[in-house]
Amino acid sequence: MPAFKQTQRVHDDAFDPSDSASAHLYISFGAHRIRMGVLDAQRNKFVALEDYEVERPSTVENAISFLQTQSVSNPLLQERKWQQVRIGVKNQQFTLIPEALFDLNAREEYLRLNAVVEPEHEMVHHHEHPRLELINVFTLPAALHEWSVPQFKNSPVEFVHQTSALMEGMLHMAERSARPHLFIYVDKNYVTLVVLQGLKLEFCNSFFFTSSEDFIYYVLFVLQEKKMNPDQDAVTVWGELLLDSELHEILRTYIRHVQFGKKPTGVGFSYRFDALFNHRNFDLYSLHFCD
Repeated sequence: MPAFKQTQRVHDDAFDPSDSASAHLYISFGAHRIRMGVLDAQRNKFVALEDYEVERPSTVENAISFLQTQSVSNPLLQERKWQQVRIGVKNQQFTLIPEALFDLNAREEYLRLNAVVEPEHEMVHHHEHPRLELINVFTLPAALHEWSVPQFKNSPVEFVHQTSALMEGMLHMAERSARPHLFIYVDKNYVTLVVLQGLKLEFCNSFFFTSSEDFIYYVLFVLQEKKMNPDQDAVTVWGELLLDSELHEILRTYIRHVQFGKKPTGVGFSYRFDALFNHRNFDLYSLHFCD
């Protein structure tokens, strides 16, 4: 099994894991990447971030095994009592249902319309978005739930989908405008595209890509579907995208106004976070807005 390696570690000088009872622990969980962030609830400020990745393809089981190992050695996971634990799950198995049509007993049926659900390995959850009047129905690995509940038995634990965090974070950053705005979040081999018009969700989906041509195809397809103009409408990008990358270059080739997103407003960051790119970790930070 490929090994997870720490790629980033940011801790505020005053951060003490033993103060967990007045802090929130946010975990972004994916088979290939796991990040943990700590927010000091009294100061409403992020004070710690740790990032772990594998270089080769990994599995959910391998990621769970890594968390189990970290439970013994990592102070963030050794502390069992947090004011809030929120875990964001990265996968393509989600669907958005209008609030007025949502039936709790039909969650799995909604999901089966566009995803394969494996009840022996997965659990079906949902997250409410009152401002968008939507419910996000998604799967989470049963093994992740089985690890989390006893691990944080003294803390309230909540599961959300990565797209829920992104939608809430982007909604938080969106400006009221008559024109729709495309927000792009880039993961390794995945791109999530969200279109907001004012505070109304027009589009949200996640796509797998293996080349820059695939990537720009999905972006241009959504722009066309939403009747947006790549020469006039601005596009905001967060995630794993560097200024000198092939993906950024092809974006700038086809879209005139490309801007990198910033850290979310409405929450503070230790000065230690100044060393990180502002447009990275937006999905982790945005777990804070999933109340």
